[in-house]
Amino acid sequence: MPIDDHELREAASNRGLKLVKSRRRKPGVGDYGHFGLTDAAGKPLLGIGNGVLTATSEEIADYLREGEVSTWAESARTTPDRPKAAAPPPPSDVDDDDAPSVIRSRPKATPRPSSPEDGEEAKAQRGRRPSGQSEKTGRRPPQNPASPKIKHKPAPAPELSIRSAKPADAQRLISLFSESGSNITESDLRRAISAASRRKEPVLVAVRDGLIGFLAWHVIPTLLDGEIARITAIAVDEDERHRGIGRALFEAAGTLFAKQKVARVEIMSDISVRNVNGFIGHGL
Repeated sequence: MPIDDHELREAASNRGLKLVKSRRRKPGVGDYGHFGLTDAAGKPLLGIGNGVLTATSEEIADYLREGEVSTWAESARTTPDRPKAAAPPPPSDVDDDDAPSVIRSRPKATPRPSSPEDGEEAKAQRGRRPSGQSEKTGRRPPQNPASPKIKHKPAPAPELSIRSAKPADAQRLISLFSESGSNITESDLRRAISAASRRKEPVLVAVRDGLIGFLAWHVIPTLLDGEIARITAIAVDEDERHRGIGRALFEAAGTLFAKQKVARVEIMSDISVRNVNGFIGHGL
């Protein structure tokens, strides 16, 4: 069961750490529902890598519990054993009334003549105390040893992979198609994915902790230029843009174009590509 964010934040604060929570508000998008931990200076400790949060609330709670157990064990190792009580003296055969007294009378101190200056100096001495001492007891407050810090390597960020789409991907692809302005239904998209695979023109999808982009294409025979490859649709999740996802899809498509021995690649005019030079420059 996920742990309440406030409890995690308070537990991290008690350990001198900071809790970082994903800002994603859409389930299934990016690092939605994930967390990370940093030390007081902002150095990543757990669940932070390449700008993406990867730790669950349970992993954060386990990490904080490990820190509490380590601190308790270290305190137990450094606490000295309590000294044993001294054995009572053996009983004496001498009657208490006959035993000589061990109490000695204190010699009376010779009084020193006082002066007005002595009274002022005594008051000044009583008003002074060493730095750091308590005003009531005159003792220094105890200082707790610093808790040992446990360093954990941040979990590696999930790698990007490009593969052929499956009909089961249609449900997730619908949201990406809607972002590109298409009104295709899920059933029609399933049939289109299957038909493209049969033509050996598979729809390509980008996957990294979920499906985050796609590219559709097909080959067109022409009279003068022979066969050309036409990219008919390409889209990347809004939260994953400007991270090279579209470029990776285009490069993967280029490998398929080479197998088809196409002479030219076209991109449909209604596809919006802001960085066209950077996009095409890493293609065929």
